[in-house]
Amino acid sequence: MADQNVIARIRNGDEQPVTEIYRAYRNDFIYWAVRNYGITEEIARDVYQMAVVIFYENIRSGKLTHLQSSAKTYLFGIGKNKIMEELASQRKAQKLQENFRYEPLPADSPEDKEELFKILEVALNELGEPCRTVLDMYYYKNYGIDQIAEALNYKGNDSAKTQKYKCLTRLKKIFARQKEVKS
Repeated sequence: MADQNVIARIRNGDEQPVTEIYRAYRNDFIYWAVRNYGITEEIARDVYQMAVVIFYENIRSGKLTHLQSSAKTYLFGIGKNKIMEELASQRKAQKLQENFRYEPLPADSPEDKEELFKILEVALNELGEPCRTVLDMYYYKNYGIDQIAEALNYKGNDSAKTQKYKCLTRLKKIFARQKEVKS
């Protein structure tokens, strides 16, 4: 199947070439991605599916009218970009995790714990919106980041993660300040 012919067929509504391309390069892509980028096969499969969808959408939207290279090279290029985005996202998440370590509350007696909960309540009230809602949804209602992003109309999961991190950092500062005032 000639690659330029594939574009014409897809543009005319024939989806068979997409299936053929998907099957033809899938195993090569997974092997290449795992070997060159150290990602899991599962992530490689997901990225490949994304690449094929983007390839299809680029043709249907008119963004891709002819290929400068082979369809395989084009797909691998899209896949490489998506892998790089995934790796950057993983590095960012790991950095956020490293910056926030759980520190248990130093409370020896029930009275100390009660006092700390009162300070936390004051800090949460001072925190305000939307932070209070984000943290409540995540920590008390056990919403996932994707659910928070959708419920609060964030652009995406990364925006919701960033907002949660900023809110938690702000809460920690307010809590420390309130705790200092009480001491």
